Amino acid sequence: MPASDASPGRDAGPGVEPSPRSAGSSRRRRLRTSVVTAAVVAAVTVSAWVLTNGRSPSGGGGRGTGEDRPLFSAGCSPVIAMGQHDECVREVQRLLHAKGADIGVDGDFGPQTLRRVTAFQVLAGLPPNGVVGEPTKKALYTSRVRMAVWSPHKVRQRVRDVFPEVPDKAVAIADCQSFLDPLHILPNTNGTRNWGLFQISDARLRELGGTPREALDPEWNIRAARKLWSRDRDFGDWPHCERAAEAPRSPATAHSGT
Repeated sequence: MPASDASPGRDAGPGVEPSPRSAGSSRRRRLRTSVVTAAVVAAVTVSAWVLTNGRSPSGGGGRGTGEDRPLFSAGCSPVIAMGQHDECVREVQRLLHAKGADIGVDGDFGPQTLRRVTAFQVLAGLPPNGVVGEPTKKALYTSRVRMAVWSPHKVRQRVRDVFPEVPDKAVAIADCQSFLDPLHILPNTNGTRNWGLFQISDARLRELGGTPREALDPEWNIRAARKLWSRDRDFGDWPHCERAAEAPRSPATAHSGT
């Protein structure tokens, strides 16, 4: 059969050059294959980059450093601490409040924010250093810790139940120590701290075999105070508040029922 009768795109046989039309089709197929392959490689590369680099550059484990997690943005210092007053502190307070903490959102890192940050760290299993560094920032965004606590009414009732011999005085001691706040933490000048409703000291905590986390549990704290009171059946562990509890109350204070 004459060469001119060969079908376009078929092999014309040994020694016969493919037609220009056949060669063009082959080049187009190769080009399409190359484009598709490049697109697949690009998609895989982007997906891998997102999986491995999608967290914040600071290592905070967030999705980014924008509006979703402002504490990891360039506008916030690596460590947020006592005495600071800015929008970064406000974000810390907002996050603590969202977890149930009783805290004002005013942007001022004062004593109350220090106490709440420290309590959150204890509950989240972090070193309770009272400053908001990278681990605490990450936990504020990701931890499921809840900081809601017993109401003052419930605290008073439980203290009375555990101290039936001296219910009023026991309530007065707890009120003096912590304002009936189960998450109250007081740092001392020597670096130690007092914990919870009855402000159990670090030394007493070790003696009782407890931990700061347990001390922030109101039930544990009240029962620990009961053990300390039972030794001599007095409130000698709280001399300042014992004297305050024994002092005559003014009519206004007595009327308040606190």
